Amino acid sequence: MIDIIQVILASPFLQRALLGAVLVAVVAAASGTFLVFRGLSFMASGVAHAALGGAALGIFLQESGIAPWFDPVVGALLFAVLVAVFTGYAGESGITQKMEVAVGVSFALSMSLAVFLMYYIPPYRVPQIWGYLMGDILLLNDLDLIMLASTAALLGIITLMFNKEFVYVSVDMEGSIAHGMNARAYHYLMLIVSALAIALATKAVGAILVYAILVAPAAASNELVKSVRGVIISVFLIALIAELAGIASSFVLHVSPSAIAGILAALSYILALQIKRIRERVHVELGSEDEVIEDIFKEAVLDSSDAHHHDN
Repeated sequence: MIDIIQVILASPFLQRALLGAVLVAVVAAASGTFLVFRGLSFMASGVAHAALGGAALGIFLQESGIAPWFDPVVGALLFAVLVAVFTGYAGESGITQKMEVAVGVSFALSMSLAVFLMYYIPPYRVPQIWGYLMGDILLLNDLDLIMLASTAALLGIITLMFNKEFVYVSVDMEGSIAHGMNARAYHYLMLIVSALAIALATKAVGAILVYAILVAPAAASNELVKSVRGVIISVFLIALIAELAGIASSFVLHVSPSAIAGILAALSYILALQIKRIRERVHVELGSEDEVIEDIFKEAVLDSSDAHHHDN
């Protein structure tokens, strides 16, 4: 244990990776939970890949001299917000299928734009775009952590302030509007803040890990846990454990920490489905036993009543 602590203290990149893992887990708990409740698990992937298009646009504007000041991160955030607004507009009626279609269209448009702009970007800058897709939690720098910490804090505060409203909007949009709640405002707020968090997390650890960490733990927790608070806490724990296991495995097996974390997060959902199935099976069996016991008791009471009547 002491050796592990010494290694962490002697490795700034490892310290940044561990802090990044905690921050991404916070984003997953605050954002992934409500996206799964809302039936928008695909939005995490759509926003993460939209960030590629935004980054490509930013690099193109820089290299072409049109807007040398335009940072690729700003482009990624801009595209993320556009996807959130487009998705929110399509889902104002509360129909989830329309939002999924909007996310799919945004996903296709952003990726197509990224591929198109790559032809006009110097080859040495193209890997910067693909970095948004792959990512590596061990390569985080101080600016990545500052931006990720800021958005995680903002997302956490907003989630705590409007937790109840987000639940209502996620579960029953039309019912929330009928009860006089400004559901559309909370609807857009939830999507836009989540999109910003996803985009910055994508910049830090890559689209693949973001999608796996935001969706799989939330889906797994939703299968097993009943309360919203319980789901949020379990999502944070599953995401954090998967990321820490990925970081540890990268030193032992010399593999990508994001890949291991993504695999473990996906396995958590498969495990949750199996646990839920076992629970249901046990519940059915116990219910059958209770019915058998109840039938035996009824028969015994009837036999006793018949015997008593016969004696009289």
